[in-house]
Amino acid sequence: MHTFSSALALIGLEVPDHLQAEAEVPVLQVAQAQGDLLIFPTDPPARVRWTTLPPAGVQVVHGEATGNTHWLHPGFDSPGVRWAPVENKLTLGYLDVPAGQSALLIHTDEHGANGIGPGTYTVHRKRQLQLEQARTPSRQWRTATVPRLFDQYVVD
Repeated sequence: MHTFSSALALIGLEVPDHLQAEAEVPVLQVAQAQGDLLIFPTDPPARVRWTTLPPAGVQVVHGEATGNTHWLHPGFDSPGVRWAPVENKLTLGYLDVPAGQSALLIHTDEHGANGIGPGTYTVHRKRQLQLEQARTPSRQWRTATVPRLFDQYVVD
């Protein structure tokens, strides 16, 4: 199993002082989040160009303001992990992890590392929901009366 220290060593970095170097990185096969990235299990896409994820990893997102980066990396003994980048505002690409192998999504500073188990996944960028006023005066925003998982708004 990877620790945060062993994960960062794969991209040539040391663990920042404010984080625990020996924190274990669990390998999961469910939806995950890391900062502004989301990872969702999905069916394998029909039309993408898969490439083997190189041992040095792939820079998925480079933080423009902070310089912190999200790296996608094959786990230990995981030569069959594949990546298919996508040209889309929110979907960054697809990840395919064969049975018995793993991948790591590593952040160079505050978000740590996520272990990704066997399966096919979509890697998405988060975006902030911006509520805008309805275009007609008869419609107004109001808070939903039914309890929801997130604070949702609906148009009446």
